[in-house]
Amino acid sequence: MKIELNIIPMGDIDDDIIEVLKQKLKERNFLVRVYAKTELPKTSLNEYRKQYNADIIIDTLRNLKGTIIAITDADLYTDKLSYIFSTVEYDGPALISTYRLDPEYYQEKPNFNLLIERLVKEIIYSTGRIKGLEDCQHPKCLMHKITCVKDIDFEEMDFCKECKINNALKGVNL
Repeated sequence: MKIELNIIPMGDIDDDIIEVLKQKLKERNFLVRVYAKTELPKTSLNEYRKQYNADIIIDTLRNLKGTIIAITDADLYTDKLSYIFSTVEYDGPALISTYRLDPEYYQEKPNFNLLIERLVKEIIYSTGRIKGLEDCQHPKCLMHKITCVKDIDFEEMDFCKECKINNALKGVNL
């Protein structure tokens, strides 16, 4: 059974990123619907920090139905963390930023494929959390909670044996 994903491009996210992402997710058996691009809420911008408050953005997405994954190029933070790659709520929306997933942020050469791979991993992780899956302790597992971009790169594009069993028991087919 395919999992439906509703992708919402936000801010100035590149259309090419969304299109390639859509194809990669379809290859993993997701049914992907892309909404029209929308602006980030003006109230989410912290002018002093030059970052967007992810909690405010998530608030605007809560009333939408389905598995909502918003993707932005904006630099995100929360009241508890100075920056985040993504934020996700159980049975609620997820918000993912390309800002710190992009190799160019770390003064590396442009690498579109690496950016897409990182995004796919974050989307699968976020979808798992939305569906009730727990964080995993195995650093190579897609359900491992990351703290830096190198953690994402270290992860494999799959779940560990324990998570595969847990996914099946919960009826989640990712």
